Amino acid sequence: MNKQRIVILGAGYGGLMTAIELQRNLKDNPAEITLVNKHPYHYQTTWLHETAAGTIHHDQTRIAIREVINKQRIQFMEDTVIAINPEEKKVKLKNGEICYDTLVIGLGFEAETFGIPGLKENAFMIGTLNKARLLREHLAYNFAQYHNEEKKDPARLNIVVGGGGFTGIEFLGELANRIPELCEEYDIDKVKVRMISIESSPTVLPGFDPDLVEYAMNSLETRGGRVCNRRIVKGVWSRLYRL
Repeated sequence: MNKQRIVILGAGYGGLMTAIELQRNLKDNPAEITLVNKHPYHYQTTWLHETAAGTIHHDQTRIAIREVINKQRIQFMEDTVIAINPEEKKVKLKNGEICYDTLVIGLGFEAETFGIPGLKENAFMIGTLNKARLLREHLAYNFAQYHNEEKKDPARLNIVVGGGGFTGIEFLGELANRIPELCEEYDIDKVKVRMISIESSPTVLPGFDPDLVEYAMNSLETRGGRVCNRRIVKGVWSRLYRL
């Protein structure tokens, strides 16, 4: 009897946990398990806001896949998924194709822009490890430029965070910790730095306990953060693109 071919696409939380559970529970099963991911590492998405702010190094965010899986039980393929053909039960990869009997798809997520014009084109997204690193470098670059330019551009020190949900507020909190370090490094008065969160709801962290929301707001405001909610958010993006 042919071995069952189980293919897992993506080594995020869903894909990697599926692989680990399968290797644990199918010890005596001859099924062939293949894990496909475009990077040789798994990264902790819940830590990306810290990487983006620069409060932790990106190496602390990623884990080598081969150190987590049992290589005797799971075949790991570093490749990119191009297309899935469910009729023929095949997955087209950048460097070939693979057949399956059972397919698990865990290829990640996309950031939501809620249809705000220009947001996707002008904003940094904290969606992958490399995008988080890019944002961290962009922050440091603008502080360095402000320090070195003769005619100071205050827009370089204006940081606008789109969305007052969990990730947005976490990122703003990490920025509040990181900004004093950047200011000290580049000899900048920290009162010149503006951190602004824009949220269309009446309050940030919708769905959370009001006492926790108030605590978060007070903590951010005491460290230089500002929240723009529904009362003043309309049309603000077009004025803040240059920031």
